[in-house]
Amino acid sequence: MLVQLAYLLVILIWATTPLSIKLGGEAFSPMAGLSLRIMLAFLVGSIVCTLFGYAGLNIRRHWKIYAAASISLFPNMAVVYMAADYISSGLISLMFGLSPFFTALLSRPILGESALQPRKLMAISLAMVGLLCIFFDRARVGEGGAIGIGLMLISNVTFSSSALWVKRLSKTIKVPALEQTLGAMAFSLPGMLITWVLVFGVEPIHYSPIGLASLLYLALFASLVGFVAYYYILNHLTVETVSLIPLITPVLAMLLGVLVVDEVVTLPMMLGAGLILLALAIHQKLWVLLARRKKPQTDIEQVVEY
Repeated sequence: MLVQLAYLLVILIWATTPLSIKLGGEAFSPMAGLSLRIMLAFLVGSIVCTLFGYAGLNIRRHWKIYAAASISLFPNMAVVYMAADYISSGLISLMFGLSPFFTALLSRPILGESALQPRKLMAISLAMVGLLCIFFDRARVGEGGAIGIGLMLISNVTFSSSALWVKRLSKTIKVPALEQTLGAMAFSLPGMLITWVLVFGVEPIHYSPIGLASLLYLALFASLVGFVAYYYILNHLTVETVSLIPLITPVLAMLLGVLVVDEVVTLPMMLGAGLILLALAIHQKLWVLLARRKKPQTDIEQVVEY
């Protein structure tokens, strides 16, 4: 039950993160906001470990898994922020939704396992069509669009490779989710700070109540709680199941936009949401799970296809 709750928590946090970034954009430049949120999250996480007696970082023994996890923060997040200068946020969400395909494609060279079963490929293809429907009116590639798409393809490979690498190392290295999160932050922060100062440049920060609230949410929930929950489920579920999250969050983010900022839901968006839900049902063999629930179960893992 705890794994399922953590999975839902990651979905909810990832769905609300784009809106939080947008609301806080007036106060911080992209790399400044990213660097500050990770710094604050690392500081709070370290304080929690100290106060509650949790084990701190063990760089000598666990540096490999820290390094593998840090790739999903940097350069992955920095690449996404760079892509935002060339393509729309809708196209970024669409491109990030391709990560399950890259996960399946890279699972053999990294994990030595094949995830390219026909059923899963069909489900992923159907979900891609759904995402295309949702962002049909938004995903217009302007000047420099090829650069933005190329950067997002790099982000997909980076994110999927990080998840697979962590999954491979976790077979022999058992690291608690909180320690793994703090280790990833510690290894990614130097690159973020260097990129902020040398590539983007330090700009004045304009503080505002909304910007501060956005930074606190992104640091404490989106970064600290969100990544602890993410690494927890990554240690208990298959990478393919975890990689479905980027397919679900665009739909929830769209609904959140309707409720919070009065965005309009069009027919293509509704069609796309339906296709994604159907794709998820096919990928997870929902009909098999429902049939099994009618029989007595002694282990929750019997009704969850990892």
